[in-house]
Amino acid sequence: MDKLHLGIDLYLSGDLHGAIKVLKEHIDNQGHDLGVTYYHLGLCYSDLNLQADAGKSFIKAVEYSPEKSMYHYRLGVEYFRLMALDKSALSLEKTVSLNPEHQRSRFLLGQVYFQQGDMNKAYDTFTEVIQRSPDFSEVYNWRAKTLYQQGKDDEALQDFYKSLELDEGNKETLLEISKIYAYQQEFEKAYDVSNRLYNKGYRSFSFIKIYLVILKNINKLDEYYAIKQEANILFPNNQELESL
Repeated sequence: MDKLHLGIDLYLSGDLHGAIKVLKEHIDNQGHDLGVTYYHLGLCYSDLNLQADAGKSFIKAVEYSPEKSMYHYRLGVEYFRLMALDKSALSLEKTVSLNPEHQRSRFLLGQVYFQQGDMNKAYDTFTEVIQRSPDFSEVYNWRAKTLYQQGKDDEALQDFYKSLELDEGNKETLLEISKIYAYQQEFEKAYDVSNRLYNKGYRSFSFIKIYLVILKNINKLDEYYAIKQEANILFPNNQELESL
């Protein structure tokens, strides 16, 4: 077995450090299929959370095999993890141009645009994902966030509820719906959603904080004091909780 195939086998078996050693030896020996070699080297580094080394490896993989959409995608992922958003966008746009059916790349590209603050591009990209994959629940969440950033609360709620229809267990979706109702001062609706989320065992600080505000506004003081007592145990000495 040559070093490339041995390195790939070691990677697939979970021996990441062994795979890196063998793949680098293959590169040093100017072995065959260096694009494949650098790609798998990048995967090893990525699994070890060494984003900078992973990015360098994927750059080399793209240089050797510029036609491989997956190599551009993985480079875009590493740039995104490093928050190098402009570079991530370029890599993901290249991925989509090479492989228009690569929905994960298009979905991540929408998130990049969102992080860049380009809500129009983000909305259009998420919409295209939905058109191609209408049962992709998470993309409705992201399009809803985009709509909310544009001040389109009612349209955002429609997308959040569509996401829930596809994935009723998504707690983050329930939290976002609760926030919108609370900001709209629709506290009874906010309570119904928040209570559902609370009963699912969700206890993030941001949720508890908004739930307490909701309970206070609808005068459910017994629940308010019970949850505040629980919150003081979960998040001791928190000044934000003390002020509520």
